Amino acid sequence: MLIFLLIAGILSVLVFLSWQVPEPGLMRRAYNAAPLTEADLESVPRDVREDAETTAGQLHRRNRAKKTRLLRDMLATYLALRHSDILILFNSGGYGWTALDKASGYATIVSAIEDELVARRCRVMVLNYQRAYRSLRGYVSEILNAGAKSIAKPAELATRLRFLWRHLPGLRVLMAAESNGTVMSNQVMRLLPDEARLFSIELGPPFWYQSFQNERVINLRSNGTTPDAFSYGQWRRAFKANWDALRGRHPSAPGNVLLYIGAPGHDYNWDNYPLIRDTIRDFLKKHFNRC
Repeated sequence: MLIFLLIAGILSVLVFLSWQVPEPGLMRRAYNAAPLTEADLESVPRDVREDAETTAGQLHRRNRAKKTRLLRDMLATYLALRHSDILILFNSGGYGWTALDKASGYATIVSAIEDELVARRCRVMVLNYQRAYRSLRGYVSEILNAGAKSIAKPAELATRLRFLWRHLPGLRVLMAAESNGTVMSNQVMRLLPDEARLFSIELGPPFWYQSFQNERVINLRSNGTTPDAFSYGQWRRAFKANWDALRGRHPSAPGNVLLYIGAPGHDYNWDNYPLIRDTIRDFLKKHFNRC
């Protein structure tokens, strides 16, 4: 009984800490998750540095290490984007630490979006928002975030975007998210519903999440060929796919969650699905026709 109470107490503390003050997110180079350079942070204008310090302090009032880590990342992000027209910000599925090069299907989508925008003479930066760390607390914080039970992480990202817009007012932000990452992007859209510089492309949201919708959001629960078993909660289809896989049979439709759990239709890429290509191209033509 004592051991059970001890474990329950530890988990309760982890949930409380993960809910209230998660580790600050990190912007990384999208395709390989390399950290942003901090070589010339001193070149950041004084007013930008002061604003970043104030903002980081508001988010992490009682933890100097978190404040410093967030501050440096905010300044590095500003430097990376100061000559950009558009930020494509990737929110990965799973637990939020996957680099774009490990999300092969979605990498084709982000790469195609980048190519479309560059063809319009836009200056584009593609970053990956790492929203959790590989730790027990990271797992707990992502379970809370994916279930939309905590808005601490979306609130931090929304605050970071507001900071960028104060100093880069012409910057447009296109969030591109898959699977569990769509909850993060969609929550940010909920927090900033009237922000005309913010857009979101969300593919394969989890079945339990009721997505916010407006004209600046694409939210697809199907690749146009097969309805997404994960997005619609169709567990009989998912169970059959996993059972067939155990017996060495190929699933009737590709798709998986967390790399290994079969979910037919939870498969999104640029090359194989005309619905995805046509929907995104129409979206870009409407909102990003010129720079």
